[in-house]
Amino acid sequence: MTDEELKDFEDYFSEFEAIPTFDAETCRICGISLSDSLSVNRVPLVELQFEDELSAAKAVNILESNGIKSKKSSSGKEKILIPEQKLNEVKAILKS
Repeated sequence: MTDEELKDFEDYFSEFEAIPTFDAETCRICGISLSDSLSVNRVPLVELQFEDELSAAKAVNILESNGIKSKKSSSGKEKILIPEQKLNEVKAILKS
């Protein structure tokens, strides 16, 4: 680009001069912590095995009706995965 063409973009380029710099974990303008907003949450899962696929499907329905999410295990249709921190709650629900 020539100098003449660049003059048309001076207003656009000047916007980038006003961008705040980050020298800390928390943004001074919005207060968002960068490390908190960029972190990846990992949830350990526990695999539960049932007698058959039908029993596993019933368990999934019961857990969902109680607000507990689960998903099918890739190691078998009679197995499901639940969050580890919900294990005791799941046991109590499925025993009743």
